[in-house]
Amino acid sequence: MTLMLDGQKIQGKRMKVTANLRIEADDMSGQTSGTEKAHKGFKPKTLTVSLMIPYKDAADLRALMSLAEATAGGGQLKTYRVVNDTAAAFGIRQVQFAEGVSAREDDTLAQWVVQFTLSEKLSNPERVEGRRKASSTTAQSGPGQAVGSGAGGSGSDGSGGEQGLTGFEAVLKKVDTYIGGGS
Repeated sequence: MTLMLDGQKIQGKRMKVTANLRIEADDMSGQTSGTEKAHKGFKPKTLTVSLMIPYKDAADLRALMSLAEATAGGGQLKTYRVVNDTAAAFGIRQVQFAEGVSAREDDTLAQWVVQFTLSEKLSNPERVEGRRKASSTTAQSGPGQAVGSGAGGSGSDGSGGEQGLTGFEAVLKKVDTYIGGGS
């Protein structure tokens, strides 16, 4: 199996590439035993790569690490054009390193067991979503007045906000003002 990123071949032995498509959905059944799900879209496809790099080929691991640490303008992760049969079968053309790179020493052989994940960049669903016209929201209102706005506004005319009071509340307000000695 061959894996190339921007024309640079990833060197290693016993390479395995696993492709994954995550479909987001929410359970709509609540407390019932219903099976209804709310489709929330497709997440970027990922390629999980595992391979072995012998200790004598440490330069191959350093080359992989330099690819993983590369950044483009603005400090963003570099996007690579990928060449791989599994990636092509999944329709993945561009990827970025995601979720880190791990290299652990093998228990029996003089080699590193390396694993890393490549996440799809500019996927088809992402392009379709970008081309889709943004849905405009319309203002909705119910009958009656907005909360806090009386007949003359919010009491800014010096009356203390009594326009929004009901008849009984107005009487209580007058009694309160009389007892409290307020103006």
